[in-house]
Amino acid sequence: MAYRVVMELLPRPNNIPDWVWNETNANTISSTGGKAWVSKLSASDSIHEYDTESGATTKMNELFDADSTTRRYKVVEV
Repeated sequence: MAYRVVMELLPRPNNIPDWVWNETNANTISSTGGKAWVSKLSASDSIHEYDTESGATTKMNELFDADSTTRRYKVVEV
């Protein structure tokens, strides 16, 4: 089983609170933010894939700490 670190394609704009970005609408099954998650943002980026969930989580935390935007990261099973 492999685990991959993915990130939001678009970071949350600073003028939009987290709760609005994360809000979901049960009637339309939609959300304001976090709709598109990608493995890399440009062709020159690396795909971060690991054999263990803990390895992927460690890398996810490193990427998050180094990112100056409000972009979110998560680990997915592939």
